[in-house]
Amino acid sequence: MNAKMTRQAVWSIILLIAISRAVMVLTGYMGMNLFASYTEAPTYEQRAPGVVPDYSMNVPTDLADTRKPKLTDFVKFDSFAYLKIATRGYDAYRIDEPHPPANWVFFPLYPLLIFALGQVVGLGLLEPAVVGMIVSNACLAAAFFYIYRFAMGQGLSEGQSRSVLVLMLAYPTSLFYSLPYTESLFLLLSAASLYYATNKRYALAFMAASLSTVTRVPGFINLFFVVGSVLLNEGFRWNRRYWRWGLYAVLSLVPMGLYLLYMKRLTGDYLAPFHEQSLSWYRFTAAPFANYVHYFEKPYFMAPGGWDNGFIAFIVSTLVFAVYLLYLILGGKPFWRSSKQWLLWVYGALLIVIPFSSQPWYLASVVRYMMVCIPLFLYVIKLTEKRDHVRFAILWVFLFLNAITTIAFFNDYYFMA
Repeated sequence: MNAKMTRQAVWSIILLIAISRAVMVLTGYMGMNLFASYTEAPTYEQRAPGVVPDYSMNVPTDLADTRKPKLTDFVKFDSFAYLKIATRGYDAYRIDEPHPPANWVFFPLYPLLIFALGQVVGLGLLEPAVVGMIVSNACLAAAFFYIYRFAMGQGLSEGQSRSVLVLMLAYPTSLFYSLPYTESLFLLLSAASLYYATNKRYALAFMAASLSTVTRVPGFINLFFVVGSVLLNEGFRWNRRYWRWGLYAVLSLVPMGLYLLYMKRLTGDYLAPFHEQSLSWYRFTAAPFANYVHYFEKPYFMAPGGWDNGFIAFIVSTLVFAVYLLYLILGGKPFWRSSKQWLLWVYGALLIVIPFSSQPWYLASVVRYMMVCIPLFLYVIKLTEKRDHVRFAILWVFLFLNAITTIAFFNDYYFMA
């Protein structure tokens, strides 16, 4: 792309992000005032005699009486854990002693960035939550630059590449890209890993993949992609350059190694972040897709405690599976005959499989976990290249569910965690 096109792409991406975030805040604002909160009992008033129904829920009638979004409306669920780590560090318990759910399961890179930016802007100048949202939105913009260029490198046109970004912003849980959550940072590091690995800039690819391992558990899949790209790009015949790439691979293990050494010192267990998942956070290694199959056996709308809207999760999961399997079948010769395309497909498949292997009973959070699967959105665009009506149908399904989940988040429904 020439410089002019690059500037156009940058501004179009920034504008796209800004508009989508504004629309979601507006959706949340309307939802807070038109629908009942999960944590507060609604009040009703009797209507005029003869009007059906007899009672209606009280909602604001004047603009001045409406509830406006506050900072606390954007900070919920896992955000508290990341902000606590950024401001006070990790919980100092020994893992073999009785303790409440510890925050060791939340990896350190994101809270470290919040802490570092907080030091730069000055202590007390900005709320940690605001700093976290700045980090998340900056990472989202940077991630989209990489994804746009990566999509172009995968043979998509400029318009198709922008459509990939539109789908990602329309995805039902895209609100989390702008919250104090790790989704944007992980998306950025994943996109950088894909972009640099496919362009044979292996030092940067390994660096991005390495940092992703201390952002979220699936970070090792980025390392898998980078190593696979080196082997496929350079061949399996050993040469001197492999010593340098091997060193990159070894060094990419250092961030996670340092984190686990710190966990050993703090908790007495190198693997405390992983052991604590099953001890206190109800995450268990399970047969892949056991929770999806469980939905067929016992369909449900809300799981106990409200932590999972099974119906929405089932719809999105089924749509994701359909897209991924259809691309496997309909990808054509450019896909079937390209080992590099197979590597990308397997990479994305692993990002989908992991959320369905950590909980045997419910589909809690799987929709959010799949939102960082970049190949998924590329495949939607490729599959619908000559089927505009199908692409628009998927986009409208995403937008409809996005509105529901955004309203649910602002109204404190737990299934958005």
